[in-house]
Amino acid sequence: MKSLKKALIYFTTLILITSCIQDLDFDQINDYNLTPVFEGSLIGFSFTPRQFFDASGTLQTERTDTTDFLIFENDFIRKNLIRVEFNVEIINTIDNDFSIQIDFLDQNNNSTHTFKEIIVNGNDDDFKFTETIDISPDSEIKNTSQLRITARVTSSNPPLDPSDINELLFKSSAKLFIRTNG
Repeated sequence: MKSLKKALIYFTTLILITSCIQDLDFDQINDYNLTPVFEGSLIGFSFTPRQFFDASGTLQTERTDTTDFLIFENDFIRKNLIRVEFNVEIINTIDNDFSIQIDFLDQNNNSTHTFKEIIVNGNDDDFKFTETIDISPDSEIKNTSQLRITARVTSSNPPLDPSDINELLFKSSAKLFIRTNG
C-alpha cells in the first residue's frame, strides 16, 4: 500500500512539473466584439379562398396589405444595426399555389428593399423562408416605414372555391444583430 501511495505521489508530481504553462494574453479583450441579437414577431395573417372574391363574386387573383414598420424609428437601431434576418413560415392548406411578395417602403411608398418572390405550393404545410440583409451605414432600408405584402394566386387548377374553409397562414419574425462597440 505504501508503494502505491509513493507511486501516486511521484506520478502526480511528475505531471505537475512537466505540464505546459502558457502566458495569458489579457489584451484579447480589446478585440472582442459583442453583437447582441434581438428577435421578435413581425406580421402574421391568414386568409381563406373567399377573401379573393369581391362582393359580386368575381375572383381577384391578388390581395395586398400595407402596414406600418416602425423598427427604424429608433435612433440606436438606425445607427448600430449590422444585419437583419427575416424568417417566414407558411402553412398552406389550400389546393392552389400562391406567391408572396414582401416590399419595404419609405414614407413616399418608394421601395427600400424587396424580398425574393416566395412561391408556396398548394397543400404545403411546412414552408420556411429566410432572407438576410447586411446593413451598411448608408443602407436605404433604414428609411423603411411601411411593409407591403402581396399574395397572388398562381395556379387556377383547381379553381378557387369561395366556400372552401382551408387557409393560408403566414407568420414572420426578424432577428436584429446590433453592433455595441464604436
